Amino acid sequence: MTTTHNKIDWQSVRERLERFQSRDGESGRGDRDRLNEVLCQRAQRLARRGREEATQTRAVPFIVFRLANERFGVELAHVKQIFPNVPTSPIPGAYKLLLGVANLNGLLRSIVDLRVLVNLPTTPPDAGYIILLHASGKSLGVWVETLEGVSHIDLDRLTDVDGTASDSAGKLTKGTTDDRILALDATVLVEHVAEQLHQHVNNQ
Repeated sequence: MTTTHNKIDWQSVRERLERFQSRDGESGRGDRDRLNEVLCQRAQRLARRGREEATQTRAVPFIVFRLANERFGVELAHVKQIFPNVPTSPIPGAYKLLLGVANLNGLLRSIVDLRVLVNLPTTPPDAGYIILLHASGKSLGVWVETLEGVSHIDLDRLTDVDGTASDSAGKLTKGTTDDRILALDATVLVEHVAEQLHQHVNNQ
């Protein structure tokens, strides 16, 4: 029996192996590059979504209104109701902070003139609105001249009051927006009015 031995071309084998390794290396690098690009894009989308969600979380709805030439806002969460054109009955000899009392849904409520607190010019109120606030377990009616509507205010972007309005407004606000809305702190406002009225009664 005759056995035939085929001669192996080792040079050709090496060349084919090198070509295969070269193609595999380039393909692997390409796959890694594409994977890195996809991961970077995904990370950027997640970071952007996180920033947007954080911004939305701090954007709080405020009712915006005007007094004289100033714009104010109060957090919608503290607004129980808004009443247009409600007659207010003055109280003879009452503290100037009080405009009087008004019948709101069958209950007599004290109505405060916010202009007195922030040192704005006061004239007899003509029409306007009464905003019924609730904070710290207390309800308070606040008279305003005009309503602008609801605006979402980013609490992280508020700046301190520094001459935008009277100095006395600063202690009642969270800050002011870029478009000059003074964001009132409803809790501080209600507590401050209660303290002012209490002191006035004690001084009688």
